[in-house]
Amino acid sequence: MPKSTKYPDKILLSLDNHKLNVLNTGMQILDMLNIHTQPRTLKSSISICMELRTELLQKAIKTRHRNHSFIIRLPYYKADALWHFLKEFEIYFPDDFGSYETNAILMMKNELHRQLL
Repeated sequence: MPKSTKYPDKILLSLDNHKLNVLNTGMQILDMLNIHTQPRTLKSSISICMELRTELLQKAIKTRHRNHSFIIRLPYYKADALWHFLKEFEIYFPDDFGSYETNAILMMKNELHRQLL
């Protein structure tokens, strides 16, 4: 059976340590979030993002002394969940996010959205 071309195997997201730090900082809200109080439509995305947060924190630890760009390969469902998280929970991101952080989140959202279409 041929693979479907509608949903690619992996979504590629280009990051560096600074963008990864921004993403991990933005995802801190997941540590305090009660999944049971969230709308049903967001529960699966939140759950997937909680798992993804652990992976991204581990990636940050592994790459903390390297100062270069890298690509993370996300299965379609994780990329979709991350895009929904970045879109729906942006209001909860830290108040001290400056223009760099805001632009980094916007670039990640746009890149994910472009590949998920």
